[in-house]
Amino acid sequence: MNRIMKSVVAGFAFVMLVTVGGAIGAQAGQASPQAKPAGDAKQGAAIYKKQNCALCHRVGTTGGKMGPELTKVGAKRDRVWLQKYLVNPKAENPKNMMPPVKAKGEDLDHLIAYMLSLK
Repeated sequence: MNRIMKSVVAGFAFVMLVTVGGAIGAQAGQASPQAKPAGDAKQGAAIYKKQNCALCHRVGTTGGKMGPELTKVGAKRDRVWLQKYLVNPKAENPKNMMPPVKAKGEDLDHLIAYMLSLK
């Protein structure tokens, strides 16, 4: 194989590796480095307060004790799990007393970003 052909083959192999690697990362739920994270934790904290989540849930030293403590929920759960759970808590556990959160769309993204920030 001549040098030009080797360069073409090596270039093609590199492009395929990057393309397949990116597809695998996307399937695994990994964000690309350039991807903007969904939601804003500061806005999510305001939604948490507005939705009265602290009536049942404790974060740090503030809040209720009826529901699970959320102080380190961001270290225990990921975005996908929180999305499913917050929309339908009874799907995880049919006896769950938590109602679905009222936040939708961007507000839900903000609330999840806040939850993920709690580590």
